[in-house]
Amino acid sequence: MKRTRLVVLSDNRTNNKLLQTEHGLSVYLESPSGKYLLDTGASDLFIRNAKVLGIDLADVDYCLISHGHNDHIGGLPYFLKLNNKAKVILSEAIPGTEYASMRRYQHSITGNVDFSQDKKRFLFVNESTNIGAVNVYANIEKRNPLPLGNKSLLCSDAYGQFIPDNFTHELAFVIDGVLFTGCAHSGILNILQSIDVTINLSIGGFHLLDSYLAQTYETDKQLNTIAVRLHEDYPRVQFYTGHCTGDHCFEVISQSYNIHIHQFYCGEEILLASK
Repeated sequence: MKRTRLVVLSDNRTNNKLLQTEHGLSVYLESPSGKYLLDTGASDLFIRNAKVLGIDLADVDYCLISHGHNDHIGGLPYFLKLNNKAKVILSEAIPGTEYASMRRYQHSITGNVDFSQDKKRFLFVNESTNIGAVNVYANIEKRNPLPLGNKSLLCSDAYGQFIPDNFTHELAFVIDGVLFTGCAHSGILNILQSIDVTINLSIGGFHLLDSYLAQTYETDKQLNTIAVRLHEDYPRVQFYTGHCTGDHCFEVISQSYNIHIHQFYCGEEILLASK
């Protein structure tokens, strides 16, 4: 019996004093089909934590980038220096696009990646496809409401002007029954409805932010609606979320129904049996 192993390398939380945290997300996945790095966090922190945890990132076969924000792609230059073989799968909309957040104040959230270097390493996609054992999902249909946290996020258009981000640069991935959502800016329900393969586990953010003072996001009623859908439509899926999922939002969803949902943290190891 083979197994699938996931280890969270970069996140906002940890219970391991030997590990560091940041506002970023990176997950190591080792499965029957290969070794994968799911996003690279905001810095080289994921590499430093991997060393502490005894994970050799030089052996990774593919690096999957969910979207162009710095907290998910910022560590990519460090990974490319460490690993000289892995292909990087990402949206073709990312190079040349600037990203900004208006939350609290306008600031850049663009990843500092030089795509003119290591050109042969990048696999740019603009539509759903399969690359090796990786099911790549692009242009996710927006049938359900998008996370309200998106309202403060911008991207540059063809004229260099900032406009509301429509997240055409966001990808979701399924590898050996594991769904990686990144931040799920397209909405966790929209992503789940867009994939066409069976999954056992979903890992990544829900982009459900806790309301604070004048910054208001999903109400408890809206969170409960999401919880109902997860409970009714995906009863067998194990959900692991963190990073951009607020503590209050997680509490409401996890306590609403009998959903298999967990709040991940930096250093957590998840094991799944595989046939």
